[in-house]
Amino acid sequence: MNFRKPKEKLDINEVNEVVSLSKKILHLFYVVMMIAIILIITIIAREWGIISFVLSVLKVLSPLFIGFIIAWILNPLVKKMEQKGIPRIISSLLLYTILIVFLIVFIRILIPTIYTQLNELLNNLPEIFQSVEDYITTLLDNISTGKGIDLSNVKQNLMETMNSFFVDFTTNLPASVINFVGNFFSSLLTIGFGLIIGLYMLFDFDSINTHLLHLFPKKNRFELSLLITNISTEVRKCVNGTLLVATMVFACDSIGFAAIGLQAPLLFGFFCGLTDLIPYVGPYIGGAAAVIIGFSQSNLIGIMAIIVAVIVQLVENFILQPVVMSKTMKLHPVTIILGLLIFEHFFGILGMILATPCIALAKVVFKFFVEKYNLFEDKKYILIDEEGK
Repeated sequence: MNFRKPKEKLDINEVNEVVSLSKKILHLFYVVMMIAIILIITIIAREWGIISFVLSVLKVLSPLFIGFIIAWILNPLVKKMEQKGIPRIISSLLLYTILIVFLIVFIRILIPTIYTQLNELLNNLPEIFQSVEDYITTLLDNISTGKGIDLSNVKQNLMETMNSFFVDFTTNLPASVINFVGNFFSSLLTIGFGLIIGLYMLFDFDSINTHLLHLFPKKNRFELSLLITNISTEVRKCVNGTLLVATMVFACDSIGFAAIGLQAPLLFGFFCGLTDLIPYVGPYIGGAAAVIIGFSQSNLIGIMAIIVAVIVQLVENFILQPVVMSKTMKLHPVTIILGLLIFEHFFGILGMILATPCIALAKVVFKFFVEKYNLFEDKKYILIDEEGK
């Protein structure tokens, strides 16, 4: 007789669940490692003064950088026109003519309108602050009367903070306006030089990659060419999708704010579109400013401003993002939020705008090195039972 305990049959489903969970943990480890590498590189660059040096160089070379970005964006369109038999120089000049016409229309129509609305808003600023102060005072008094809670200290501290903010804002406003005007015209000159440089780059854009690759050994050129192509493709999809969604948000918010009678609707629509470039938190920053001004006009306009901001945000989340951004680089929300926090800490608002494209770029580079050197190799396990199946 055989008194041995029979062997338990291997549960293949449980083993597969363990393997699946291990893969998820490994993917999470990839994300954490990528963010850690970006953070370490950023801290080292800041401590060694590399960031300041790079920013200074980029400021000097900004026309070259702007020209390269313009040529990089227009190059796919030029290639499509070339495939239809249009010479590259003709297609480049045609696209540049359209771009310059668009910029002229933007400057001649949108900028003066925004300036007029901004001027009206600044003239009514004392009344707006007074309306906000009266609204908050009434709200706190009603809470104190109805609930029996003493909010006098809260009201006093809040009023002092608001008055201090208003005084600082109005005191620094003239200097800020002068700096803005100076920077604006300086930026126009820089953009003008960038447009000229970009046109010459666009005439023979593909040769830029060729010259760049010739700086490296022959054996590495093919891999580097693939890396550059992948980076260009992924970052382009991310940038194009983000800009298109932000433009749609600008148009929808401007129309909605104008319909409800909000003061300076085009200005706040433009601000909402600009802040929409910042993922997740940006739309709420832009909408909050419009809502505050809306409540300073009346409770009805304030409530309607909230409704408009919420509807546009819902349309963006459930229609624009899935349709327009469906082909962009897939990044986990936690990855983007952590990237926003890191970039905001080191580079401010501009860093938050550039965070997503930079993370997309870093992900492509990280994936390239993982595949090249077989890091974290994902081995496939074949499970068989006792009968060999």
